[in-house]
Amino acid sequence: MEGRRQHATWMALLPAAACAGFLGERLGVPAAWLVGPMLVAIAFALASRKRLEMPRGTRTFSQAVIGTLLASTFRPSSLPTLADDWLPVSLVLAGTLLASLASGLVLARLTSLDGQTASLGTLPGAASGMLAMSPSLGADSRLVALMQYVRVVVVVLSATLIAHFGLMPGDSGGSPGGGIPTGFSSRTSPADYALSALAAVVGTWAGRKLRLPAGALVGPLILGVLASEFGLFHPVLPPGVPQAAYVALGLYVGILFDRDSLEHAAHVLPAVLISMVLLMVVCAGLGLALSAFTPADPFTAYLATTPGGIDSVSIIALGGGADVSLVLAVQMIRVFAVVLLGPPLARRLAKLSGSR
Repeated sequence: MEGRRQHATWMALLPAAACAGFLGERLGVPAAWLVGPMLVAIAFALASRKRLEMPRGTRTFSQAVIGTLLASTFRPSSLPTLADDWLPVSLVLAGTLLASLASGLVLARLTSLDGQTASLGTLPGAASGMLAMSPSLGADSRLVALMQYVRVVVVVLSATLIAHFGLMPGDSGGSPGGGIPTGFSSRTSPADYALSALAAVVGTWAGRKLRLPAGALVGPLILGVLASEFGLFHPVLPPGVPQAAYVALGLYVGILFDRDSLEHAAHVLPAVLISMVLLMVVCAGLGLALSAFTPADPFTAYLATTPGGIDSVSIIALGGGADVSLVLAVQMIRVFAVVLLGPPLARRLAKLSGSR
């Protein structure tokens, strides 16, 4: 009887979540296919007294897809863009990571957040990756989602205002193609999809076998990047699959919420917002330093270093006349650094903050 009720609930919840994701995307909400379903699930969790269980394998599916999706953003052709300025770019990236870790450490010391939750919530970029790996690292997925996606919204709003009012001079050159690379083209063949699916399955198996942190995400990511780097194939996902993974992840996080967890989130939100603003100011300073030591204009450097989502920032770069290829290259390298270094850094920060 309970199984039938769960099935009936999911049959009603899934279409509502999909509609929320579609509507959010139409309205231009950042990460709409994750945030929309998450809000739907939160509303359900608050209205219902019974705990809803996610189907087995759902989280593994979402992690594998997100890992493959991150790998699809890797473009070997973007790396020569940074070849001449690798030292200042490396220093700026290291400074961004250190600043975010310092922000997480301060939050863990001054609030009730544990070290792993604080670090995964403050690490910049790869928000979906941080959220997907948080359960396996013992972090609170609810608070990681709150911290990551509130920051995405704040970054998008601030960057949009800067682009609209011209507060930072741009090159106005944009990208040569006039569009954002998607990782695949209309010539994508069924073989490309099959190889990408195989890489996701093998990567998930290998990541777990090797006991990598968040192996179901990191395994496909590493395998996809290697395949792209050596010219074997470029990871690509069929239309609708990324959205399905985001919906699954959003529902997973949303049903974890209850009244007590929302009260706790509201309690730490002011400190989170203050640390977020300070981190954005530090990243803006690093962006100005990058523009001073490289040919990048200030607006391009600001977008390249801002702690937001790579997709949203790229769209703003395209519309604001920034050098999209440089923004993508720097953001892409930071995404991989955060996903690969995030788990050990989170554990280290948890020890430093004294959390158990």
